[in-house]
Amino acid sequence: MLEEIVDFVQKAGLLKKVKRSGWISWVGIERPESVADHSFRSAILAMCIADLKGLNTEKLMRMLLLHDIHEAIIGDYDYFAKRKIGRSELKKKELEAIEKILQNLPEKLKQKYLSIWLEFEKQKSLEAKIARQIDQLEMVFQALEYEKEGYSKEKLDVFWENVREKLSDENLKRIFEILEKERGR
Repeated sequence: MLEEIVDFVQKAGLLKKVKRSGWISWVGIERPESVADHSFRSAILAMCIADLKGLNTEKLMRMLLLHDIHEAIIGDYDYFAKRKIGRSELKKKELEAIEKILQNLPEKLKQKYLSIWLEFEKQKSLEAKIARQIDQLEMVFQALEYEKEGYSKEKLDVFWENVREKLSDENLKRIFEILEKERGR
């Protein structure tokens, strides 16, 4: 049983080497954050928001730790690649990848993690909806960091504009406003 957990953790660890492709294609960042970096900060933000709102913190954190885990196998696709592949084909690839990552885990863990991942994908619970918004909001944290490093605000505007439209939770909207104020716009 522990061998299977080692296998899972090793596969998940591949996310440390998968670069977030949108930063490369849209902004030209040569050494962008990894998917693991993104997932970690998303989970930290999820912990804070869930505790603040009285949501299921463990569930929300699990969602954010697992939401991009399939990218350990298929990589991270930017907007253009996703459009080229098509939504249904991409969703098929993602499901196949997560099933492969989870395949050797004990059945109880495999079903638990797959269920949480599917809940996020289907957006049927409040936690899933908040998790999706946190996933988006984390990009604004990263965009602000890149701006502070000297990358083009104009090129990064698309991330800010895109995320602004997707936030409905009042706490997350307020965090966005705090970050925007820090940005100086």
